Amino acid sequence: MKRSPSAALLLSIAASVAGAQTPAARPDTVVRVADQPLHHGVATLVEEMSVGVADGAEEYMFGDVADVALGRDGSIYVFDRQVPIVRQYDASGKFIRSIGRRGAGPGEYRSTSGIATMKDGRLLLWDTGGWRINVYSPAGEALTQWLTPSGSSGSSTATYSRALLVDTAGLVVTRKIIITPGNFRNRPTVWMRYRADGSLVDTLRAPPAPREPSTLTAASGNAMTSTELPFAPKRVVAMSPFGYFVAGYPDRYSFELHQSGKPVVSVRRDVKPEPVSRSERAEARKQIEDRMRQTDPTWSWNGPDIPDWKPLYSDIQIGLDGRIWIALVPEVSRRVGNTSGSIGAGGPGGSRPPAQPTGEPRRPALYDVYEPDGSYLGQVQVPAGVSSVLRRGNQIWGVEFDADDVPRIKRYGIVWK
Repeated sequence: MKRSPSAALLLSIAASVAGAQTPAARPDTVVRVADQPLHHGVATLVEEMSVGVADGAEEYMFGDVADVALGRDGSIYVFDRQVPIVRQYDASGKFIRSIGRRGAGPGEYRSTSGIATMKDGRLLLWDTGGWRINVYSPAGEALTQWLTPSGSSGSSTATYSRALLVDTAGLVVTRKIIITPGNFRNRPTVWMRYRADGSLVDTLRAPPAPREPSTLTAASGNAMTSTELPFAPKRVVAMSPFGYFVAGYPDRYSFELHQSGKPVVSVRRDVKPEPVSRSERAEARKQIEDRMRQTDPTWSWNGPDIPDWKPLYSDIQIGLDGRIWIALVPEVSRRVGNTSGSIGAGGPGGSRPPAQPTGEPRRPALYDVYEPDGSYLGQVQVPAGVSSVLRRGNQIWGVEFDADDVPRIKRYGIVWK
């Protein structure tokens, strides 16, 4: 298979939070049709390491894993929101130390929206309770803290969990939503990039979406309810560790690489969509109507109809090595990092969703995997009950939930066919 060089250029768009720039749409788009994969068949995962017990020593018991990071030596950092604490384990899963604690002092944290490690071994924790990034030495000692904007001047912010990364150029990247009072439909996500000393480089917005999301609304007096249309495709955007956006709108099978100074690369595959069944349509309509009529008892359908076809994929994940993972069959188990960024209930990211959709059995997830330049590697199946967190090369780190939803941290190797 012929492969073009992996892009490693960084986007460079200077901006403030309020004036974050969006890369201009470019007509010079190069279409790449994904041909036969390098690996045929569906690759599976084999367990290589496991940390965690249902009952035993406290440092090996997990409750609410919010994020996982990797050290240069293969060590694993785990932030458990239930404790709350950051614990470090070596590459074999042996406990090394706990880092920081709950509080507002140096090295302490009130909430977290992500942990990550730098090339020199420093550990970072984004404490969105204090709007700062805590910096720890490789030995777990508190070194300093970098203040991050809170968005309190005329707007508010909602953070994501697992919203901190360090790219290949050594820049620290945070991700959050900007919410302007009175304009709740327009909630742009911004990525803010910092140097290794904590100084701000720029603020980036995602490439423009081809269309606005389809929504339904109900209003009565001062109350308003809004929801996205079931089965409608949703814009998906991820930041590559090489510093460019990977974006897609899954009404068709395609995703785009937005590399600075280069044509947009649109990677496409010919995939047949799955129809929305009559029963799925009826159930979705009933749920929407029941919800809207709690706000307005006279509500009737006031937006676009439910699509005939399901989106061709549900998410885009980017590995630490820049590989692109397209979720054809999404993970059903409890997703690590999609809950509130705060310690405890509520917080800037919202409340905790259920462990998995009610009544939906656990089933394996399925991904299409691509090299950073868009070359098609093949498909990988993730076992039922596993929430994948980090990917690098042919290894995956994730959280496996047993039948009682007891979590364990595991490392898997990919077995290509």
